[in-house]
Amino acid sequence: MTATPQLNDSDWMRLTDTLEAFSQAWSSSSLPPSIIDFLPEIDSALRSKLAPELIKLDLEQRWQLGLRRLVEDYSIDIPELDSLMSVELLFEEYHIRKTAGDRVSPTEYFKRFPTMAGDLDGLFRMDPALRSTFLRGETPSTSLHLSPGDTIDDFDILLTLGKGTFATVFLARQNSMQRMVALKLSADHGSEPQTLAKLDHDNIIRVYDQRLFPAKSARLLYMQYAAGGTLSDIIRSLKDSTASEWNGKTYLKAIDSILDDRGESRPAESEIRRRIAAMTWPQLVCWVGIQLAQALDYAHRAGVLHRDIKPANVLITAEGVPKFADFNISFGATVQGATAEASLGGSLAYMSPEQLEACNPRHIRQASQLDGRSDLFSLGVVICELLIGQRPFAEDRRKSWSTWLDTMPEQRRRGLSDANLQALLATESSGLNEIICRCLEPNPDDRFFTGAALANSIDLCLNPEARRLLCDTQTRWKKIVSRWPLTSIITVTLIPNIVGGIFNFFYNRGEIQSLIPDADPIFMRIQYTINLIAFTTGIVIAFWLARSVTHATRVDVQSCLSQLEMARQRRRCLGLGNVASLVGLALWLVAAPAYPVLLHAMRGEVPAVIYGHFVVSLALCGLIAAAYPFFAVSIMALRCFYPRLVRWESISADELPALKGLARAGWLHLILAASVPMLSITILALSGLDRRTALVELAAGGVLGFGLAVSAFRLLQHDIQILMRVIERSAR
Repeated sequence: MTATPQLNDSDWMRLTDTLEAFSQAWSSSSLPPSIIDFLPEIDSALRSKLAPELIKLDLEQRWQLGLRRLVEDYSIDIPELDSLMSVELLFEEYHIRKTAGDRVSPTEYFKRFPTMAGDLDGLFRMDPALRSTFLRGETPSTSLHLSPGDTIDDFDILLTLGKGTFATVFLARQNSMQRMVALKLSADHGSEPQTLAKLDHDNIIRVYDQRLFPAKSARLLYMQYAAGGTLSDIIRSLKDSTASEWNGKTYLKAIDSILDDRGESRPAESEIRRRIAAMTWPQLVCWVGIQLAQALDYAHRAGVLHRDIKPANVLITAEGVPKFADFNISFGATVQGATAEASLGGSLAYMSPEQLEACNPRHIRQASQLDGRSDLFSLGVVICELLIGQRPFAEDRRKSWSTWLDTMPEQRRRGLSDANLQALLATESSGLNEIICRCLEPNPDDRFFTGAALANSIDLCLNPEARRLLCDTQTRWKKIVSRWPLTSIITVTLIPNIVGGIFNFFYNRGEIQSLIPDADPIFMRIQYTINLIAFTTGIVIAFWLARSVTHATRVDVQSCLSQLEMARQRRRCLGLGNVASLVGLALWLVAAPAYPVLLHAMRGEVPAVIYGHFVVSLALCGLIAAAYPFFAVSIMALRCFYPRLVRWESISADELPALKGLARAGWLHLILAASVPMLSITILALSGLDRRTALVELAAGGVLGFGLAVSAFRLLQHDIQILMRVIERSAR
C-alpha cells in the first residue's frame, strides 16, 4: 500500500469540492462523466489522493446502473494506477459489486492481485458472508434454489420472509408435524445448528432440526416461527410518529401491521398483550431489554457468544415477545471444531471497540480475546436505538469499509455524540439512560460483566423504589457515609452511648453524693477509668468487625474478591447493626457491676442500695446503647454499603435468610427501644424525689427516642422488603 501524501487544508477543500462536482456530474448527465476531466494534471500529491476516491465513486454509480467495470479498467484514464492500487480500493470494489448482486468471491481477487493476496485475505475475514470458507478460497454457496410454492422434503414453501448475504429464510409448513416453521436455506458450513442445539430459552428462537443435501452443498434449518417481524421493523415504524406518541400500543400496532402484510391472523387478546399495551415507551424498552439480556446471560453461561447482535436479528412473536435469532457467526466454545476466528464477523454499526479491532487485520487483537461483554455492548446499542429511534454513534457513510474499521473504535471510545446523549438524557427512562451509557463504556471492565447483571439493573428501572435504594449515590449523607464509612459507623454508635454515659454520670454521682459523699473523688476516678477503657474497647472492636465490610465496598478491592467472598461480605454487612448493638450492650452490662465492685475495693464497704442503683441505671444505658445504634447502623448498611457489594451474577435465594434475620432483629430492637421509657417510668414511680429529675429526663428522652426508633424501624422494614423482592426476582 502506497504512503498517503500529506495534504494541507486548501488541498482537502479542493478534494472535497472535486468529489462533489463529480457526483453532481453523475446526477445531471445521462452519460457517465470522465474521471480524467476531474483530475489535476500537475499536483501529484492531490492527484494521488483524489484518484482512488473518484474511482470508488465512479464504480458505485456504474454498478448501480448495471455498467460493469473493474478497478484495472481505469488504467486507461490514470496511467499511474499501479502505484495507487491498494487493498482498500479492491475491497471497496468487492463490496460495491456484491451490493449490486454480482457473483463475486475472494478467489477472484486472489488471482487478479496475487501480490496483495495476504492483505486481502485479512480484510475478507471481517465479512460475515465469508466467515468460515474464505480461507479455502471460495464463497459459501449452494446450488439448491427454492421459491414460494415449492415442496422439498417435509416442507411446503409458502412465503419468503427474508434474504441475506448467505441465507434465505422462508415461511414453510412442516407436513408431518402440521406446524408452521421458519425454514432457513444456506450453504452447508459453519456450526450454527450445533450451537443452537445447546440453547433452550424463552427468548432464543428454538431450532428443531436440520436437513442436509450434500449433493447441493445445502442445509435446511427449520426453527420456531416468529410472525411479528423483527425489532428492526419496529424501529423503522417509529419514524411514522413522534417520540412523544411512542408507547406499548405503538409497539403492538407495528407488529399487527406486519401480521397483516403477511396475511397472518392477529392473536386474540392475551395477558401479555394487555401488559404491553399499558406500558410507556421506556417501560416497553426495559421489558424488551430485560428479556434479551437474560437470553444472552443464558447463552454466555452455555459458552456461546452471539457476536452479531442487531435489531434485524431479534425476532418478535405475534404476542410481542422478543427472541434472539441468527447465530450464524456466533462462537460456541464447547462446539467441537469451532474456533473464534473462523466465525468472526458482525455488523459494524453495533460492534464493540474490541470486536471492531478483532475484525481489523491491521490490529493485533484476536477474536479469541472477545467475551460476553462485547455482546452486551452491542445490546446496549440496540436498546439505545429502540429507546430514541436512532443508533448512539454517528456514521459517515462516505467512508470505505477499511477506513471504518480504523476510525470506528476510536469513535466508540469518544462516547456518544452530543445529540444522541441529549436525546438519551431527555427520556423519562428512570435510569435506563445510565444503564445504556454503562453498556457502551469503551473499556470492557467498566461495563456489566454478565447479562444477568444487566437484566437486573434494567429491572430496577421498573421499580423506582428499588432503584433509589440500590443506585442512588448522590444523596449528601450517602456521599459522606461512603467516603468515611468506618468513621460514620463509629459516630452513630457512639452518640447513644455518650447520651447513656452522661445520664449514668449525673444519676449515680447524685446517689454517691447523697449516700456516701466521701466516695465522690473515688467515683470520679472510677468513672474516668471505666469510660476510657469501655469506649476505647468498643471503638476498637467495632472498627475490627466492620473494617472488612467497608473495605470490600471499595471498587479497587472488589476486583480481587471472588463471588463467594462478596456474598460473605454482604451477609456481614447485614449484621453490622447487630454488631453495634451487642458491643454496646455487652460493655454496659460489664460496667454495671464493675462500678460498685471497684468502689467497694477502693473505699471499703458500700451500701447495698448503691449496687442496685448502678446495676439498674447502667442496664438502662445498655438498652439505649443496644437499640438506637442498631437502627442507625443497619440503615447505613442497607442504603450505603450493601448496594456496593451487590454482584447480580452471584445473587441467589441464599441471600434471603440474612435479610429475614435482619427484619426479626428490627422487631427485637424496637422492643428494646420501647423498654427504655417504660422502665424509666417504672423506676420513677418507685424512687425518691432526689432522683426524680434525672429519671424524668430519661423517660422523656426515651419517649422521643422511641418515636425515632419507630420511624427508623418502618424505614428499615420497608428497605428489607424491597431488597427481598428484588432478590427473589433476580434469583428466578
